[in-house]
Amino acid sequence: MSTTMPRAERVSGMDAWQLYQETGLQVGNGMSLILVDRSSVAGNLRDYVVSALDNRIHLMPAYRKVLYDPWFNLDRPLLVARPQIDVAAHVTALPMPEPGGAVGAAKALAAVRAMHLDRREPLWHMYVLEDDDTEYAYLISVVHHLLVDGDSAIEVTGCLMTPGDLSTRPAKAVPDSSTFPARPTAIVRDAAARKAQRLRRLPRLVATSVRVLRGKWAARHLDVKAPRTALNCSLSGASTAAVAVLPLEDLQAVAQRFSVTINHILLSCVGAALDGVLHRQGRRPQQPLVAAVPYAMRTADTSDYVTDGVGTTTVLRVNLNTTEADPVRRLLAVAEHARAVKAVQEQRGVNLFRQWNEYAPGRAVNLLFRTIERFGLAERISWPCNVIVSNASGIAVDDPVFLNLPALRFHPAGPLYHGMGPSVIAMSWNKNLCLSVTADSRHVSDAAAITDGIESELATLLASAR
Repeated sequence: MSTTMPRAERVSGMDAWQLYQETGLQVGNGMSLILVDRSSVAGNLRDYVVSALDNRIHLMPAYRKVLYDPWFNLDRPLLVARPQIDVAAHVTALPMPEPGGAVGAAKALAAVRAMHLDRREPLWHMYVLEDDDTEYAYLISVVHHLLVDGDSAIEVTGCLMTPGDLSTRPAKAVPDSSTFPARPTAIVRDAAARKAQRLRRLPRLVATSVRVLRGKWAARHLDVKAPRTALNCSLSGASTAAVAVLPLEDLQAVAQRFSVTINHILLSCVGAALDGVLHRQGRRPQQPLVAAVPYAMRTADTSDYVTDGVGTTTVLRVNLNTTEADPVRRLLAVAEHARAVKAVQEQRGVNLFRQWNEYAPGRAVNLLFRTIERFGLAERISWPCNVIVSNASGIAVDDPVFLNLPALRFHPAGPLYHGMGPSVIAMSWNKNLCLSVTADSRHVSDAAAITDGIESELATLLASAR
């Protein structure tokens, strides 16, 4: 009986970076906490989730891919699609931590954050938490950034949110043009071709880098240096998480009154909340805190890009102006700096970090992060930020569903990194801005202190806007 040779696809440098930076305490998973109405489910919710995923797994190639990195592979790791996977093995029911509700679900989210996914299986998992004596439940979706980044993330989320029976739809396959047979000779040949291509493109990348660095020198007045704080510490492995819901109506009222964006308001509120946490700890720095903000350069000119498939996502470093006591003046200062660094990056149009990642030896990168973790070096390094803040694109749908269940709240959550501080991620959902804060216990004993500070700062800005 003949069998079809599986086809492999190469992981890009930036996606592989999420794999290389993993250590015992640093995990490259993205997560989502979803509040659903389970009143329409008659039986066991876990069984329902397994069935609903099985109904659409054929439409999500990313969820059928397994990491493949044999010893003879000379380049980035590969992903190989499995014809069939055991969906039930990827769904786990968890007991709801006390006191239940959003607080209990956030505790479960914090525990899940530190768990490594099994690299022998497709790198995703889903957890089910039922809220006793209510019609509601929480789902925690975990997926490695290696699998979903950019378009693939939108594809997966869209499929999970598509209502109805999807079992009869034709399976979505990975295009043959982006894959090759997973045999040793093909893998070595592909690796050699990619390395040769990078070598040919290296002079152009150097020239582009020189041009960009000259532009950075001209805009050096916008550069900000993150102070060393208690937030820039080694991870302990013990996490805390909290979620919050900010009404979009309130955010838009502040945005219109002060001519800023919702993202500017989020940044200002996060800065005020962290400043309050550090002040109460007696560790408030004299310099303003700095946020790392992922940003998609949608109008960027990519003609200078010399490495394929790196996308146009970059990271802006925004001054949170936490030394400014007045909330409105702080918001306006944050907005001014964010606009300026965004304009410079749009003009630059190149993310050198992502492109040079294609040349970084994966094992060396992993050794670097393991060394930082092993010897507790995070406190001795000057990091680029004190917190990571991301406002993801929202889902503009009325009455959204997730696996055919009404989805009332959707809180995206991100990984934590040594020395980079807490992670705050928000998304517009169902007329609200749903956000999560994940932090290490060394950052703050309870992440609710940060979400409480964010909500308090928004209330202050809203009062000033009226």
